[in-house]
Amino acid sequence: MQCRSLITGLVLVATLSAGCARSRIGFTPETPRPIDPSAKPEILAPAAPLKGRQAQDFITAASPADGVVALDSAVIRNVAAQVSPAVVSIFTKTKMPWRFKLLPIPTSGLRFSVDGEALGSGFFIHEDGWILTNAHVLENATAVTVRTEDGRDFAVELAARDQVYDLALLKVVAPDRKFAVIPMADSADALIGDWVIAVGNPLGLGHTVTHGIVSQTGRELNPELKSGERQIRFLQTDTPINPGSSGGPLVTLSGAFIGVNTAVLVNSQGISFCVPTQQVREFIDAVLQGGP
Repeated sequence: MQCRSLITGLVLVATLSAGCARSRIGFTPETPRPIDPSAKPEILAPAAPLKGRQAQDFITAASPADGVVALDSAVIRNVAAQVSPAVVSIFTKTKMPWRFKLLPIPTSGLRFSVDGEALGSGFFIHEDGWILTNAHVLENATAVTVRTEDGRDFAVELAARDQVYDLALLKVVAPDRKFAVIPMADSADALIGDWVIAVGNPLGLGHTVTHGIVSQTGRELNPELKSGERQIRFLQTDTPINPGSSGGPLVTLSGAFIGVNTAVLVNSQGISFCVPTQQVREFIDAVLQGGP
C-alpha cells in the first residue's frame, strides 16, 4: 500500500496512518500534490445549513474532569464502551492518478487513473450525522461509506475539508436516527503523561481500541514555514496508530476527545501524532462561518 508522506525539512517524518489506498494494478502513483500552507478550509454545499451557527451549539462540550480519574482495570474498558458507538470505519472508492513511464525521464509517460480502495476512521461530533475525520482519508475518493459499531453502513457527503490541518467534515445522507457523539475537550489542558485511548479501523479490522499517554504537545513538524503560515501543532502520543486508524479520536479517560489521530513516525515505535482539538475548533468555526 502507498501512503502519503509528511516531510519536515530534510527529515522524513511520518506516513499518514490511514486512508492508505491500494490499487488493483501495480504501477507507481504520482507524487501527491503539495499543500499550500496559506490555503483556507474548503466549504462545500452540504455545509450550507451550518452557516451562522455557533460552535458551542454544534459541538458537544466536555464537562470538566472532577479530580483525577483513578486508573484501574475498568477505566479503559468503560471509556472504550462509552465512545465506540460514535466511531465509524470509513471505506472509499478512489480514482488515483498514476503514470506509466515510457522512458527513463521523470516527466515522460502516460497519465491515467486507476480504480482503488482506501480506508480510514472517523467519529460523530453531532447527533444529526456530522462526522469528523482526516482530509487525507478522502484523497481521490469517488464514493464514501461509513460503518458504525453495530454494523450499519451509511452513505455520506463531503461537507468541508482543510488540507493544511488535514481535517474533513462528512454528513450522513438522510439519516433515519440520531447518532451517539463524542464530546470535545480542550487540547490545551492535555498534559504530558496523561492517559489516552484511540479507537479506529486499523487495516480494516473495524473498531479497535489501543491506549497510551500524551508524549508531548505543540509539535510543529515543518520549521521552514514563514511567519503567519498555518501548520498543525500536533499532540504526540505513544498510542499505537496504524494504517486505517487515521481520522479516529484520541480520547481522554473522561471520555472526551482531545485530538484526531493522523500520522505515525516512519520506522519508529510509539511515536504518533494527532491534530489537537484547538485546531479542530478553528476548522469547525470556519465551517460554521463560511457557508458553501
